[in-house]
Amino acid sequence: MRSIVCCLALAACYAETNQAPLDAPAAATGIPDVRCSDAPSLPGRELRHAKNEVVVDMGEPRHRGVDLIATDTDDTQTIRGTLSYSGVDKALEDEDAELFACTGTGWQSLGTARTDDDGGFKLSLTGTARLPIGLRDLYASSPDGSGVWFLALVAPERSRMMLSDVDGTLTSKENAFPTSIAGGSHVGVQPGAPAVFVAAAAAGITPIFISSRGELFTEATREWLAEKGFPRAPIQLASAIVTLPGSSTVSFKRDIAAPLASRFDIVAAIGNRATDIDAYRDAGIAGDRIFIKLPEFKGEVKTALDEHKAIGFDHYADLPAL
Repeated sequence: MRSIVCCLALAACYAETNQAPLDAPAAATGIPDVRCSDAPSLPGRELRHAKNEVVVDMGEPRHRGVDLIATDTDDTQTIRGTLSYSGVDKALEDEDAELFACTGTGWQSLGTARTDDDGGFKLSLTGTARLPIGLRDLYASSPDGSGVWFLALVAPERSRMMLSDVDGTLTSKENAFPTSIAGGSHVGVQPGAPAVFVAAAAAGITPIFISSRGELFTEATREWLAEKGFPRAPIQLASAIVTLPGSSTVSFKRDIAAPLASRFDIVAAIGNRATDIDAYRDAGIAGDRIFIKLPEFKGEVKTALDEHKAIGFDHYADLPAL
């Protein structure tokens, strides 16, 4: 067994001393990181329904996009997300979201998608309309001119990936984020975690963040990861606002991880709870590639660790991997 820090020592050192740019994965993986500096410049469009003017006026946009993860051989790439407004997350129903992908020299329109009763939009790309290999910016525009940034990752099959839970695994405590919502407290980060992920990305391993937080918190999650220095990478959150601990969490994470494990080389799957172990194992990931951050739930995961269903680690500097 080798330590991931040993394997990535040079990259980690560079990341900490020279502040490696977040597009470092492109050089290591051959997957270009395609970014646009500004949102598409778009005039507002007329709403299809006058009643939706009330929705738009209810409060700030709460739009979110679901990051696309696909292989370059997938027949269909489905881009989806939600348009909504205000603190009550009021859906913008039966309106057209206009979708764009960054080409590196500007934005390319992908077309429009009509929202459903929950504000959800979905656009399927096939044939030559599919996005090429790359990690690239996507943008969804609402008729009122507001919009949201998100990501598309298209990678060759068997590309190396590194999956990670967020709450308690990357954040300082399991309930740090929910507590911050209730009381406005700061959400800390596990010491050493950002540097390990930056090093992994620089060595050609693409991170993917998976959390049972609701998609309503997509932008908050993306902003926190960037603020703490994690590399730019896709995130996958639950469609439900609340996913209860236990079997519901296992099912959600398994359903995200299983298609990834079947198409990519998952070199590490990181979590902090027994549900993470169960989800990753159910997805077909071997126990010697499942790593559990200790000690917050040491008692909960002890039996699984003793049975070699996963490997525990106390600090990111000691994170082992094949």
